[in-house]
Amino acid sequence: MEQFLGRFTSVSDKAAGAGFYKGLLTAMIELGAFIGALNQGWIADKISRKYSIVVAVIIFTAGGILQTASMNYAMLTIARLIGGVGVGMLSMVAPLYISEISPPEIRGSLLVLEELSIVGGICIAYWITYGTRYMPGEWAWRLPFLLQMIPSTVLALGILFLPFSPRWLASKGRDDEALQSLGQLRQLPVTDVRVQQEWFDIRAEAAFHRQTNAIKHPDLQRKSKVNSIKLEIASWIDCFRKGCWRRTHVGIGLMFFQVSLYPSVGLSLTDET
Repeated sequence: MEQFLGRFTSVSDKAAGAGFYKGLLTAMIELGAFIGALNQGWIADKISRKYSIVVAVIIFTAGGILQTASMNYAMLTIARLIGGVGVGMLSMVAPLYISEISPPEIRGSLLVLEELSIVGGICIAYWITYGTRYMPGEWAWRLPFLLQMIPSTVLALGILFLPFSPRWLASKGRDDEALQSLGQLRQLPVTDVRVQQEWFDIRAEAAFHRQTNAIKHPDLQRKSKVNSIKLEIASWIDCFRKGCWRRTHVGIGLMFFQVSLYPSVGLSLTDET
């Protein structure tokens, strides 16, 4: 929109190197998302899925504030990087938290609903931006940046009323708290046979994960910061080892397929971004 190009002249079509600056501006949010997703694993394990969502929202909100207040290209670029970190963290931990607290019979439906909500939010954002482009002045592009912080704030406040993940509690050896959390989530007494059975399954799964981890990486089991870092790196390397590499390649292949799909339907990467 003209109001945006009036402030950030370096990305206008008439500016020298506009293609590079446009690409960099677009890529910064993807780079931030990569950094956020890459680090959210150990953060979610350390402080819980619940509080890691709050941390991600705080980072995303900080990026949103900076984007809304951006006065030059450099500030907007850094703001998009910060906001991207929050996006990447949320994209990793939100489905993890949903899958860990949801009943098995509707777990898949809830994860699909999350993806549907993301797509719906993107469509709403497009229409908001389409509408604000006719506003006079810089609020035409500042308002969409501002509005994106409303749902993130609702998420941060709402998550505080939800319990911790029973699976995370079990992984930390807090079995009694896991049982209480599970009873709260299922809205059943903790003595109910269904709650007890699921609690036993969660504890067995947590124990199996610890044993498997000890077998795969016996030299990294001693509690220390160095071993924690090495164990995190080793867990990423495990994705490319026998028994898991096929699933990893399928996930990577799907992303490349998306890139090759756009030209086949008449879209460019610029249209997609």
